[in-house]
Amino acid sequence: MNPPLRIEAAGDSHVGRQREHNEDSFAVDLDLGLFIVADGIGGAAGGEIASRMAVDIVQSCCKDSEGEITQPTGYDDLTGPLELRLVSSIWRANERIFEVGQRDPRFYGMGTTFAGVYADANAACIAHVGDSRVYRYRERRLERLTEDHSLWNEHLHSGELLPDDVDPLLARNVVTRALGMGKTVDVATRLEQPQAGDLLLICSDGLSGPVSEAEIAEALAQGDDLAATARSLIDLANRHGGPDNVTCVLVRWTPAA
Repeated sequence: MNPPLRIEAAGDSHVGRQREHNEDSFAVDLDLGLFIVADGIGGAAGGEIASRMAVDIVQSCCKDSEGEITQPTGYDDLTGPLELRLVSSIWRANERIFEVGQRDPRFYGMGTTFAGVYADANAACIAHVGDSRVYRYRERRLERLTEDHSLWNEHLHSGELLPDDVDPLLARNVVTRALGMGKTVDVATRLEQPQAGDLLLICSDGLSGPVSEAEIAEALAQGDDLAATARSLIDLANRHGGPDNVTCVLVRWTPAA
């Protein structure tokens, strides 16, 4: 029998070196086992509002354990409760963000990426929309657990070449899915069984864009203090020019004893 595990976590966010406003939002909720990074889209106040709405609505829905779970399309009765509640909560957040954008011209077109982990001591459901990422650091090896929903990545996987008039650098930053883009959203999920020592990194593209995965792995290997490690990752992104808002959430499973 595997020994019981406990979860510890920390997160931090910074506006970066080249932006005036931080449109990222995050949550670290150890009581719920819920950890989120959302990167707002839409400029002005729209992106900031969308990312904050996503975090608040999903957190509220997951907290309401007695609340009704909307059975997501394509999910059956064998789907676990962590995945059902997380996906249902994300769908609700998407609907609310889309409604606000349609109703208020100031926020038309606002949206947000979403990367979240809903976990207990024995299981973790990872859900994401857009290009915010989840990595796992296990036995000194960094593995990306999410695939970016970006124009570049979708062309890469389809085998199609980008049109000649599309800048490849721009294509990497154009998301093809986000909360608030439409009435419905396709949420990518995966289930993981944590092992003692596993460390998950949830981050916005303000980290994964300017900082290489090798540098991220090196930073994760340096220390045991999660709050200090989150700050060091943000410092690393800012040393690379800080082109965007940068947010990191770290979640680690350790033996309960």
